Amino acid sequence: MKGGSLMKTAIFLASMIVALGMLSARTSNAQESDPPSRIEVGAQFSSLSLSAPSPGGFVTVSDSSRTEAGFGGRFTLNLSKHVALEAEGNFFPHDSNSDPSNSGRTVQGQFGIKAGKRFGKFGLFAKARPGFVSFSRVLTIVGTSTFDFNGQTLTLPVFDDKRKTYFSMDLGGVLEFYPSRRILTRIDVGDTIIQYGAGSTFPFSAGPFPEPGTSHNLQMSAGIGFRLGSLQPESTSQSTQETEPKFELGVQFSSLGFTQVERFPGSLPGIPTSEFRDTRTQAGFGGRFTFNVTPDFALEAQGDYFPRDAALFNNFRAGGRALQGQAGIKVGKRFEKFGVFGKARPGVVSFGKTLTFDGFDTSQGFPFPLFHLERRTYFSFDLGGVLEFYPSRRLVMRFDGGDTMIRYGGNELPFPVTPTFTSAETIHNFEFSAGVGFRF
Repeated sequence: MKGGSLMKTAIFLASMIVALGMLSARTSNAQESDPPSRIEVGAQFSSLSLSAPSPGGFVTVSDSSRTEAGFGGRFTLNLSKHVALEAEGNFFPHDSNSDPSNSGRTVQGQFGIKAGKRFGKFGLFAKARPGFVSFSRVLTIVGTSTFDFNGQTLTLPVFDDKRKTYFSMDLGGVLEFYPSRRILTRIDVGDTIIQYGAGSTFPFSAGPFPEPGTSHNLQMSAGIGFRLGSLQPESTSQSTQETEPKFELGVQFSSLGFTQVERFPGSLPGIPTSEFRDTRTQAGFGGRFTFNVTPDFALEAQGDYFPRDAALFNNFRAGGRALQGQAGIKVGKRFEKFGVFGKARPGVVSFGKTLTFDGFDTSQGFPFPLFHLERRTYFSFDLGGVLEFYPSRRLVMRFDGGDTMIRYGGNELPFPVTPTFTSAETIHNFEFSAGVGFRF
């Protein structure tokens, strides 16, 4: 997904979340309030959509753009009700081989300010946090080697994988909710700008390494914070006893780690099939509708769109832009300020590009395989847990985590010479979602 598409996705998602946040002001204390505590610590899940640098039109490895899912912690010092200093660190554990400029496991640290407006039950802020992003495996020149070729001495670079750290700047917005005086929930959306150094991409030509380049990367995070120390006195407010709303309408961002399982038949009789496993994480967004039958039991439907046009994977049975729809039940226990639930939701996952084998064309005397690309839809089942927070009667902040099981159909491909059939199979995929809902 190109940088422009990433920013459009960020703006669209942020607009939806902020709109729901502003709606909550009608039913919450809209008076500006001081932070109850000066110090906050928190933990978050983060999704970082990395794109390779492209200085001066330099072409990098095809399909090198990717999304990494990670986790981390945050420390915030509230200087006033408007301004805070904060530090955040994230670790992305997937050992990627996507591009020689930013492969391996990723570590991120950002340190800066958060400024905005705090209301009774929520706050809206902007953030500007310089820092760094570090990749554990970057193809780097570590020396040179000379050899004689037709009487001429040629000098060629020698490469090795090294950890490299680059300057980054995190610019974006923050939406916070305050379900209690000790607990806060938070959604961050923004652009993580990475300044790659010279020589950070593989030199495909014989010329020197390219000049430094900058890449824009959509990053979305969602987490929970805890306020430390003694709390300031609570302002008085009146509350009314009303029945719980029956309906919820929400938006969310989702991170779905598609498990990639590729199988390659042996090229000779008696050689077993080899297997390759990896994870391709996709970042997306969508909407949700919930009908609360009782406070502890609900029916719901959720749809998500993953805008990246991914390359084919899972033996060519998946690729392109993905759509997901799940509908089922949510069961658990709802308390005054939060709820804990389990969910079981059958549905579908649909991929915009899959490869279908049409047979062989023998008109030229040689069996030439024929293919076409088509959308394919597979049965899925979402099984996991839900954690909800209720900053006000009308507003809900929700975190989902679980296993999205996809039942891939069989596929016939001419590999290596004659058609072979990949049997249908069920593959497990971790999915995390975070969003805001409005109850009515």
